[in-house]
Amino acid sequence: MLTRLQWLKALPRPLRVLPGQTVRRCFKSTQVTLNEGKRGPSAESKLALDGDLPHIMGDRKYKYSEGQVYHGFQCERIEYIPDFELVSCTLRHLGTGTELWYIDRNDTNNVFSINFRTTPFDSTGLPHILEHLALCGSKNFPVRDPFFKMLNRSVATFMNAMTGPDYTLYPFSTMNEVDFRNLQKIYLDAVFRPNLAYLDFLQEGWRLEHKELNNRDSELVIKGVVYNEMKGAFSENSQVFIQNLLNNMLPDHTYGYVSGGNPLEIPKLTHTDLVKFHQKYYHPSNARMFCYGSFDLLKTLAFVDSEYLSEHSRIDNSYSRIPNQRPWSQPRNVHIPSRLDSLGATFDRQNQIAIALLMCDSTDIQESFELNVLSDLLIRGPNSAFYKSLIEPNFSGGYNQSTGFSSDCRDTYFVVGLQDLRVEDFKRFNELFDQTVHKTIEEGFEAQHIESILHNLELSLKHQSPHFGNALLFNSTSLWNHDGDIVSSLRVSEMIAQLRCCLKENKKYLQQKMEKYFANNTHKLTLTMSPDEMYEENFKQAEAEMLKQKVSALDSKKRKEIYTNGLKLEASQKAKECTDVLPCLTLNDVKEPPKLPTIETKTIVDVPTQLCKVPTNEISYLKCLFNITGLSRDELVLIPLFSNVIDDMGTSSHNFRDFDKLVLSKTAGFDFKLNFVENVKDAKSYQMGLMMTTHALDKNVKDMFALCEELLLNYKLDDTERLKMLIENYISNISVGIASSGHLYAMLSAAALVSDAAKLKSLLSGVDHIDFMKKYVEQHSTEEIRDRLKAIGAKVFSKSNMRVAINTSEAFQATALEHYQNFLQKLPTLKDMNKNNELKLLDPSFQHYVMNIPVNYCAKSFFAVPYLHEDHPVLRVLAKLVSAKYLLPVVREQNGAYGAGAKIGSDGIFAFFSYRDPHSTKTLDAFDKTYDWLLAESNKLDQQTLFEAKLGVLQQLDSPTAPGNIGIDFFLYGVSQEMFVKYRSRVLSVTLDELRAVIDKYFKEEPKHVGKCILGPANENLEEETKLKWKIIS
Repeated sequence: MLTRLQWLKALPRPLRVLPGQTVRRCFKSTQVTLNEGKRGPSAESKLALDGDLPHIMGDRKYKYSEGQVYHGFQCERIEYIPDFELVSCTLRHLGTGTELWYIDRNDTNNVFSINFRTTPFDSTGLPHILEHLALCGSKNFPVRDPFFKMLNRSVATFMNAMTGPDYTLYPFSTMNEVDFRNLQKIYLDAVFRPNLAYLDFLQEGWRLEHKELNNRDSELVIKGVVYNEMKGAFSENSQVFIQNLLNNMLPDHTYGYVSGGNPLEIPKLTHTDLVKFHQKYYHPSNARMFCYGSFDLLKTLAFVDSEYLSEHSRIDNSYSRIPNQRPWSQPRNVHIPSRLDSLGATFDRQNQIAIALLMCDSTDIQESFELNVLSDLLIRGPNSAFYKSLIEPNFSGGYNQSTGFSSDCRDTYFVVGLQDLRVEDFKRFNELFDQTVHKTIEEGFEAQHIESILHNLELSLKHQSPHFGNALLFNSTSLWNHDGDIVSSLRVSEMIAQLRCCLKENKKYLQQKMEKYFANNTHKLTLTMSPDEMYEENFKQAEAEMLKQKVSALDSKKRKEIYTNGLKLEASQKAKECTDVLPCLTLNDVKEPPKLPTIETKTIVDVPTQLCKVPTNEISYLKCLFNITGLSRDELVLIPLFSNVIDDMGTSSHNFRDFDKLVLSKTAGFDFKLNFVENVKDAKSYQMGLMMTTHALDKNVKDMFALCEELLLNYKLDDTERLKMLIENYISNISVGIASSGHLYAMLSAAALVSDAAKLKSLLSGVDHIDFMKKYVEQHSTEEIRDRLKAIGAKVFSKSNMRVAINTSEAFQATALEHYQNFLQKLPTLKDMNKNNELKLLDPSFQHYVMNIPVNYCAKSFFAVPYLHEDHPVLRVLAKLVSAKYLLPVVREQNGAYGAGAKIGSDGIFAFFSYRDPHSTKTLDAFDKTYDWLLAESNKLDQQTLFEAKLGVLQQLDSPTAPGNIGIDFFLYGVSQEMFVKYRSRVLSVTLDELRAVIDKYFKEEPKHVGKCILGPANENLEEETKLKWKIIS
């Protein structure tokens, strides 16, 4: 799947995984918050400026030694990295030359990955389809798709595979060592000894198949999981723009092609080509292995060497190396068409433009780091040059998704672009770009602005993520792929210190970089994109012509093969398999719940306060939750906008530019977010809250609370021109990425048909919110909106309306509370708001959001039981079982959707969903037939199937939590640690009889409160095919 990974940006080389560039095996992802911020250079950092540090500190003894051989791997380099409190150990296999990078860190969430440098020279999606096939069965695990089967035989905290523009990754992470060894076996066998079966190629890649499978006279159509995935990917305009930008910016080598696959090119790929590509690019000499955490490295080395690498010998892997792009002698301009976005801006404004400039070689670590900092100085926040010149004049919808510094290819490049502007403003954009470059070279950068950017980066070194190992892998992959010095790239404090030194010695240091890379750079691409009302029709015609050519080239023998293969594939998909060969955890491996720190609650200055002492690496985390349940509906609908603008308008004491500098120089910034909480005990009521979060170094906590006070008491919304710009940018941004996350929007919209609380939630954050906000802004002046936003703050920001959570270290807690009390003393006490709203369930209804895209996102939701009901854990286990044993085989494998599943939320709503689905009514029919399938399978359910479903639930329950988020469930939902342990025990104790009981109880009859939703292309036969009355929204 094409996606933008949002991992912790805790490293100097953020992996900007572009939607048009990286394809992921499954859409189940781990969400990690992006945060950045400050740390001063250490003595070691200053030493590094004078000379190279030794590989390992002289006074440190380590368990491995440079030059020693361990199970066929020679240790080449050991280095302690103080920024992240880890030891880097680089080893190389003597027989094959395979490099293994081991990161030794006191972290329970261990990571392993096998990486390959893969350089396609066409757009058939060869590496992407190979990535799918590699996980469809191997020599030691000859079952169909062990990847998906292992999802429920493991407690992995992350498990995936990804295809980038020039690499393919197979990463996983887990906190359980038995699980770690099991997944290691699966992954290593998958990449080095895959079956690459022809039927799997037909399923995962592409195939010609009869529309009516058993009727050889029916028309032929193109099917395939990746084929449908990429049709969905190419329906998102922002991804199309980014993909074309890469192809045109670096056109000379592999980057000139679409590694994920262009849907019109995918059917040119043959199975033979795929097998040859694997033989060439998946050789151990072209592989890199990554191992992170606290598990025994020697076990990994012994297994990898004896089972896989020892049977291979070294080959020259220079064939996969990527040369630098040859710089152009003059700039280039490219224009591309896009689909008309029915949810986007008006037709005349659905245009995008960007200027991209070639920067440095990605392996030049210091230069790349400094250009990344320069990029932030130019585009980030109201003090940046391009923000002032391009965003504040308000002739667009703000920066587009391509904007930023890209270091995920051999050559880095900088992009600044705008979305939702008129074609006649393209010229204005180009002129402003040139003016800004020249003005910045002439005037330079404000020292306080530079310092705030560097502080934000330094703070990120201290901020701890539960998925740090994954973040490190993803941030380092591109540099490692091009043989860059990944270990040195982790010495962020040294790079910051070196940059500060250069800035001190040369006041025009950054201006000189601007001259080199911006003013005097002829490798400059201007990419423009405009909507074409015939875009979708043109694609359909091109697809039909391609199909026609494929069919006309068939002889009778080929036609017979297609018919026969269709039947064979169906039989294979429906065949019962023996999965005993796959490893699986046991109850003893998972029966113990994770250890949880103590949470304390007390009232401080009349404010309910939750306190948690955790190792936070000298950072204090603050969450303030303001009750907004009592706001009127007219006020509630503006909360998402209020959250977006409240900290961007300045205060009565500081204008918005000065306030931004202050905030970023002392904290990680403010984040405001709408929070919905249904009553977890009876689901008869719900609460709404506005949560403000921030964090800071312990030494800056006093300033953090002072800034909170300044914002909450003195926020200012008087600048209507700026407010108007922020509103228009907000509306532009909320319509981006709908197709990429269509299943989430479909589920939200289906739930909105079940309860009034979910309906309000959809209005405030779903597809409905887009249209609502457009109409709202048309019907109300900026001054009216300003006054209503002011009134919200005046009602909400009160300590009588507030709950707080503070996570900090035991040593610093007393000091943090002292500053916290001073902060509370300044806050006003206003009238209490309503604590709860009554939740009402709705009558059944069905909605179709007509979108100009070639795939569907389907959802069905119904109300079941609240979180603390005894049946909720049983239904959660059942949802995992239904996903793995029914929906994935039927909706994905047989019907061609990219993904499908079922889940039950804490709100008590049970949901089915599909993702990038070629069907709509066929999928909804599959959802409706869940009970029939369960009934047919009821007597076949066994303890192993039940246990695998439980493991799927434990993956979520036991997932690692960041220090700043420990206690969040109790704070937001009132779910105590005791309740959590009880719930977890209930999951593990579910019996087959209990499972059968809930099947009859909740699935036998059509639910009383149910909703169905489709996001996708028009379907004139929808009501006829479903026998239901649908509300069509276009």
